[in-house]
Amino acid sequence: MSDIADRIEASGAIKRGEFELSNGSIADYYIDKYVFETQPDVLSRIADGIAARIDPDEVDVIAGPELGAVPLVTAVSLRTGIPSAYIRKDQKDYGTQARIEGDIGEGARVAIVEDVTTTGSTIIETAELIEELGGIPRHLIVVVDRNEGGEENVREAGYDLEYLVQVGEELEIEDV
Repeated sequence: MSDIADRIEASGAIKRGEFELSNGSIADYYIDKYVFETQPDVLSRIADGIAARIDPDEVDVIAGPELGAVPLVTAVSLRTGIPSAYIRKDQKDYGTQARIEGDIGEGARVAIVEDVTTTGSTIIETAELIEELGGIPRHLIVVVDRNEGGEENVREAGYDLEYLVQVGEELEIEDV
């Protein structure tokens, strides 16, 4: 296992049982991003791993979908000095009614960060929204790829997905 995989495992983020995932499928394990994202030593190491994959000369904004990616985006932004943006699932109906918090201007080169992916749908939707706004998705990086088709789906949508840890490779899920 990689250092990040070891830290995720040690954090207690991998839960065994029966869980419904965001895509509606049922799984016999769950990777609780809020467990590993709220532990400073794990989040710090993950931020280092993501930051190492981003060239500050080629990226203008670090972005990610609410709520799970907010700590990741913030930590990577602090590591790289690149401004951040947060993508809401829905437009809010108060205040500025913004769908994006932060600035993704026309032609902005964006690294999109996500916590866990199964099918890739959330990171694809985020990339498509950024393109609609005139941004250019340069990197799509996920902490944990569940190895259930997300990488392939992202590729079919026209993007490349990078991951720090993939179930079945760096992260072995046993007793499931």
